[in-house]
Amino acid sequence: MTTARVRCCPLLLPAFIMLLMIMACANEKLYESFISEPYVRERWLSYLEDGRTKKDEIIRRLGEPTSRFQNGIILGYRLILVEEGGDISEKEYRSIILTRDAAYTQRYYAWVNKERKLLSEKGILFTLRDENKDDKILEILSREAEYSLILVFDDHGTLAKHDLRRIMP
Repeated sequence: MTTARVRCCPLLLPAFIMLLMIMACANEKLYESFISEPYVRERWLSYLEDGRTKKDEIIRRLGEPTSRFQNGIILGYRLILVEEGGDISEKEYRSIILTRDAAYTQRYYAWVNKERKLLSEKGILFTLRDENKDDKILEILSREAEYSLILVFDDHGTLAKHDLRRIMP
């Protein structure tokens, strides 16, 4: 009986160490800073200044808006935070979704935090419209964050006020 205990102990120690390491990683907090509204505003939309920025400049930088109201006095943008580069493949999409799902359900936030930091360095805000949403369906489904940007202009086409809200996740 003593011999059996000696044989199993060398197997239990590495398993116990692995379990402790997983638990330590699982206790990492989910950092919102890289996808927060203030960060996104400063990183990608710092040129928006109420009373100064012209509508033409905004459209030149963000593209055509997702929606227009009151004859273009109010513009709405649906923006997603995606990695700059090309389109993602179906294989990449599946990998992202499976990994992200596992990371959130198992509370393994180190992977999510790493992805968010990468997006903060190499990401772009992509404007979604009816014309391009079918071409970007995998990017939409795998996005890390989505925002609504509402812009209100005065009679001279100058930005009067604006509001950015994170709507997902």
